[in-house]
Amino acid sequence: MNGMTEKPDKKRDAPVSYRPPVDLAGEFRRRVEQSGLSANAYITRAIFNAPIPRSARKPPVEKQMLAHLLGRSAAIRDALDNATRVAGDDPRTAEAAKAAYAELKIIAVALMKMMERTP
Repeated sequence: MNGMTEKPDKKRDAPVSYRPPVDLAGEFRRRVEQSGLSANAYITRAIFNAPIPRSARKPPVEKQMLAHLLGRSAAIRDALDNATRVAGDDPRTAEAAKAAYAELKIIAVALMKMMERTP
């Protein structure tokens, strides 16, 4: 024996291969890439009529950057909270802070949407 144990009951079936027609190969590759799935997952979903994602998922690095930006916007909000406490009851400061909070909320909602999370 060559050192490997044989497991005939665990043997996988031979893979099924797919080669798109030459005139459709580019379109096939584009759709697979756009879906963010492997070619195998894309074909499986297509054959079994499962929904195929409209576009690729965000790469991990991009999601990390979005999460970082979301964290930084929270830090800005905290700094703004502190600044308004120090400023006291000045109505101009309160109005400026209110506008800044509204802008930060817009940024946070957009970042959450880009991260495919609910705000």
